[in-house]
Amino acid sequence: MKHTTTPQEVLNRHLELSRSNPEQDFLECYREDSFLIMPSGVRRGLEGIRACYHQLNQELPNARYTYKVVIIEQDVGLLEWSADSDTHIVMDGVDSYVIQDGYIRAQTIHYTLMPKNKG
Repeated sequence: MKHTTTPQEVLNRHLELSRSNPEQDFLECYREDSFLIMPSGVRRGLEGIRACYHQLNQELPNARYTYKVVIIEQDVGLLEWSADSDTHIVMDGVDSYVIQDGYIRAQTIHYTLMPKNKG
């Protein structure tokens, strides 16, 4: 059976959940065969994605995300983003996505974590 959720709808849902929703909701857009590629390595399956979620929340506590560019072409997406958190900022976040059958099959994540000036 063909899935009727479009890649744009999946990415929109993922971005909505990424802003402020609990972990279990965040994982809604992934499946056990999903994977993430980051400079620190590959995270596979829901447990790997959960670990990435925890890492981001630790590095960017109470983050407020700004999505600068969101482009979808067929089943491939590009996201440019920034974040402002209690302790750090990110100005150069870039993610890419492969979205198939109504979920994120593959994702790359890259960002530079910068300490927030306290003064």
